[in-house]
Amino acid sequence: MKTPKRNLKQLLICCLVAASNLLFSQGLIQQTVNVLRQNASHDTLVGCGSYELMKHADKIQSGFLKAANQYLENITNENANRKKTSNGIMQIPVVFHIVYNDTSANLADSVIQDQLRVLNESFRRQNTDTVNTRADFKPIVADSEIEFVLATTDPAGNPTNGITRTYSPTKYFGGVLPYDQTQAQQIQNWLNDSLYYNYFRITQDSLGGRSAWNSLNYVNIWIGDLRIFEPKFNNFEELVYFGLATPPANHPNWPTTIYNELAGFQEGILLHYPVVGSNNPNTFPAPYVPYNSLVKTGKMLVHEMGHYLGLRHIWGDGNCTMDDFVDDTPRASAASQYNCNTTLNTCVDTIMGMDLPNMIENYMDYSSGNCQNSFTQGQINVMRNVIETRRPYLIGIKSFKNSPESLFSYYPNPTSGKVTLKFNDTDTDATIHILSIDGRLIKTQYITASSKAELTLGSQSGLYIIQVQSESEVFAFKVLKK
Repeated sequence: MKTPKRNLKQLLICCLVAASNLLFSQGLIQQTVNVLRQNASHDTLVGCGSYELMKHADKIQSGFLKAANQYLENITNENANRKKTSNGIMQIPVVFHIVYNDTSANLADSVIQDQLRVLNESFRRQNTDTVNTRADFKPIVADSEIEFVLATTDPAGNPTNGITRTYSPTKYFGGVLPYDQTQAQQIQNWLNDSLYYNYFRITQDSLGGRSAWNSLNYVNIWIGDLRIFEPKFNNFEELVYFGLATPPANHPNWPTTIYNELAGFQEGILLHYPVVGSNNPNTFPAPYVPYNSLVKTGKMLVHEMGHYLGLRHIWGDGNCTMDDFVDDTPRASAASQYNCNTTLNTCVDTIMGMDLPNMIENYMDYSSGNCQNSFTQGQINVMRNVIETRRPYLIGIKSFKNSPESLFSYYPNPTSGKVTLKFNDTDTDATIHILSIDGRLIKTQYITASSKAELTLGSQSGLYIIQVQSESEVFAFKVLKK
């Protein structure tokens, strides 16, 4: 078993970054960060941007860094004490918001559909490259039984194909850097104060983006141009992040003031448009051409979805003393630098009685998409745990090994305002959430060692969602109040 590291860089905004040890020109952002970083000789990756955002959050709410690390420890303990996750396939509705300034970023439906295929094959371990998983890891990798479907209705109940398209006057959602290479401190201040705000504009109608659909009920995925324009550096177009993902919902230490500071950023995932899908016709221009063979596999979204569902980078964003809070993932001294080096074993650990090599196959590494093919069972347990406890309202559709009828019945439906839940087991413990049809939590009710629960809906007529969560199952159904 791996011992969790307490003093970790908590991933609040998780990402893949476009600065590696490949030999090409760097923009002013990466140059500045490389100069300011300490102990960077072993790893020229800028990092996830998360630690800088955490420091920014700590300025707004003192003690945030300490509280965030404690939150990670709590998540670890929850997962260690969790005997199993619920049975069955979770199906999660997603919506892709394409925000474009020119036609190249206005991706065709076929690219989005291909991206969804890659996402589902990866999460269900149905991708053909699973045959490349090394024998050492085969006992610990698994099918997550998590699937993603394009939304079929929008928040107003209208039919949709799960794709929105918005023209934006904003060309660069990374922003325009007003400084030159002699102004390192000003660039650092700009990083702290402006960079994340710039990215988050893509999530707001009023800022040239597209506002989120209710993030309780949909995974919002924004696609746009995430580059930074540097007019005082030969009009350089710098790529810093391939993607960003917010932490799990209801993060107890994520200050509300951060959302205000960052223009009300909604939960979801941001992607730079060339990394979407494996059939995307867009390619990276100079000096980022080397990435065309490494990250254009559609697996960038797999990585970011892992972050959205609570996973950390497999190397713990540090050296061998850092951890990702998953017991069956081997430690690594650094990210894999987008290569597929199977000879590396940079840390000593014990998993299944063995010192496993670096797991370049893992979606949560910075390895090339050409060798990423697996989540471990421990990572899967974390993601399903997060869905059930922190993003439960995303479960729009679900198929079960046990049917709801085998566990309980409910009546009447339609109703004048009250619903009775009758459990087949006379000694049931469960948590029951009553939600409006748009995902707002109206009330929570707990039952202990009971065979029946009497539920009272809200004051308004219309559809309600009832979610029943037992120790090993989560069920959701709709009732109509007349």
